[in-house]
Amino acid sequence: MWILIFWLSTPYSVSSSVARQPTLAVHSQEFASERACRNALAEMKKVNVGELTLRGICVSKE
Repeated sequence: MWILIFWLSTPYSVSSSVARQPTLAVHSQEFASERACRNALAEMKKVNVGELTLRGICVSKE
């Protein structure tokens, strides 16, 4: 079993007159194989249109 741990964050808004705080969200999902885990992360990166900073890692559950 493999676990995909990924986090999404929004950057500070430097152009806005209203101070916004960054947002951070951490999630995880289990996969049967390392390949499935890596493929899922690759697909997430494809659909992210740059509004969020996306980082992730696949780790063995054992």
